[in-house]
Amino acid sequence: MASTSDVAFLLLVFFIVMPMKTDEIGISLVLPGKSNVNDTAKVNLKNVATIRVLPSNGILFDEQPVRLSDLVRLIQDRLTSNDKTVVILETHPDANYGMMVACLDEVKLSGARKFSLKTTKI
Repeated sequence: MASTSDVAFLLLVFFIVMPMKTDEIGISLVLPGKSNVNDTAKVNLKNVATIRVLPSNGILFDEQPVRLSDLVRLIQDRLTSNDKTVVILETHPDANYGMMVACLDEVKLSGARKFSLKTTKI
């Protein structure tokens, strides 16, 4: 009888303590407020920098293959030459989610404040 109460007590402590433990760390993004469906921004193509994450987890920056470590420098160079640059991160549905997050981190480290996330099959 004594061991049953010990096990019950341990289970009780486990189920009380575990919900308090939150180690979830997400990507903090500030999303725009409510808008109409007709509210779209038109961006000149010369102001767009496109990053594509391929199904093979390769990365293309403006259709040129690049390494993940070079992405910050390339985006910063583009932002220096054109402060109206909008970065579009296109990810193939079969690409690794971790690679998309790594690219998004690089975009944030570069200082780009205008970026868009997109899923594409191309």
